[in-house]
Amino acid sequence: MKASCIGVTTAVVLIATGSMAQTSQTRIKGNTEINVTTQNTTAVATGENNVAKNRIGVIQGDKKGDTRISVSATNVTTVVGGRNKKTCTNIGAIVKDECK
Repeated sequence: MKASCIGVTTAVVLIATGSMAQTSQTRIKGNTEINVTTQNTTAVATGENNVAKNRIGVIQGDKKGDTRISVSATNVTTVVGGRNKKTCTNIGAIVKDECK
C-alpha cells in the first residue's frame, strides 16, 4: 500500500529566478523565496516496504544564491506501520537526500 498525504495548505508562494529542474535532480540558482502556512498535515503509510513523508517548505537538491524559507506548520503528523518502514518529516529545510 502506498503512502497518502492529507493536508490543508492555506498559503503557498514560490518565486524562483533562474531555476533549472532536471528529471532526477534539482538545481536551484538565485533569488528563491518560499512562504508556507499549513495546518493539520498528515502522512500515513501502512503495510510492508512503505514510506510516509511530510515535506513542507523544502528545497531538495543543489542551491546557489539567495534563499529565504518561512514556514508556519501546525499539527504535522507522520505515521508508518508494518515492516521495513521509514518516516521523513522535513519542515522549512534545504535537503540533499531523497526521502526513500
